[in-house]
Amino acid sequence: MTLRRASRLTSWRGFAALLLLPVLVSACAAAPNCPQAAPQPDLARFYASLDELKSGARKTPVTVLHIGDSHIALDHMTGVLRARWQAAFGDAGRGLPPGVAYPYYSPQGYTVAMSGPWAVASSLKAGVAGPFGLQGFRVSSASAGAEIALQTGHDVGMVEIDAMGGPTSGSLLLKLDGAAPLRLSTRASSPGLVRLHAPAAAAHRVLLTPLGDGPVTLLGWAMLTGKPGIRYDSYGISGATLDVVSHWDAAIVDEQIRALAPDLIMLGYGTNEGFNDRLDLGAYAARLEALIVRLKRLAPNASIAVLGSFDGARRAKPGAVKICGDGWMTPPKLGPLRETQKQVAERAGATFFDGSRVMGQACGIEQWVNGTPPLAWPDHVHLRPEGSRRAGAALWAELMGAYEARACAR
Repeated sequence: MTLRRASRLTSWRGFAALLLLPVLVSACAAAPNCPQAAPQPDLARFYASLDELKSGARKTPVTVLHIGDSHIALDHMTGVLRARWQAAFGDAGRGLPPGVAYPYYSPQGYTVAMSGPWAVASSLKAGVAGPFGLQGFRVSSASAGAEIALQTGHDVGMVEIDAMGGPTSGSLLLKLDGAAPLRLSTRASSPGLVRLHAPAAAAHRVLLTPLGDGPVTLLGWAMLTGKPGIRYDSYGISGATLDVVSHWDAAIVDEQIRALAPDLIMLGYGTNEGFNDRLDLGAYAARLEALIVRLKRLAPNASIAVLGSFDGARRAKPGAVKICGDGWMTPPKLGPLRETQKQVAERAGATFFDGSRVMGQACGIEQWVNGTPPLAWPDHVHLRPEGSRRAGAALWAELMGAYEARACAR
């Protein structure tokens, strides 16, 4: 069997051991001085959910949904958050885009490979035909020779599959470790989202194959433990702006969010639109606020956090004023965009995190590119793995600092 675009398997336990600081809130009470952190009233619902989980009163997972651009697609920053939340509150699993949705796909703790005739589609560009859900990608095949294989060190207790169904849709064969394959049908009386669930007994290998009785279209899948804890679904698309949400099928997304019932929704857009000198900030503010209002309607118990754009730079044009280092400049719309994101978040009752603060100062990306060790790539946009991990730690402190301080003071 020839495998196409396989990601690298990472030991989850080793990864967590390297990254985790003593973040368990129960340990804080023994400290002589409690940490100080600004209150985060917009996260009150999320904190209450964590309290219920910690006390044992809640038997279902606390779910985090994180959508955005390449900073979220590359799993280094989100990997820090996932590791810390799941170490502190328990591991309930995670959602994944379908198959191998894009090059360099490497979810922490999993290796995924595809073989055979799969068609992969991205929602990045407007006008792409066909359905998309929250995951932003889909993979399709009608061939029994197509296969998706997943290997993990996690104990998988439940496989959850989001598929596009219809009157002519086909079936899937799902094989868990060495067990006999399960047949799962995506056929439905009318076109729409089909959500499939298959129990597993601490499986570590998942094999998915179309049966060949009709086309199969996968929008995403999740590997769940079946236990209380944190479920953290993170979906990013390299090059995406906030507009990508409008490329998704609204009925599918609405149904996915209602079924997921997230406790925290994080929006990680801004870097790419900040490089657009023709960006209409007023129109952008209206789109962002409308999305937050929609999310609150679909997930009324969720807290919402807006991740403001990280610092970035591009080659300076002749006569440019804001120069960062050797011929690089801050895009003129990047700072105003970040301020717009902040104003909208405050107006809509969402938490705002200024991503540029991770780098400490104006033109901070230049310092990250040229530092020792370098924390950003020479394109002055994307973060290296260590830079992404630092960003994840900073975002954790912003989101959880007040929670830990409150728990410490009890």
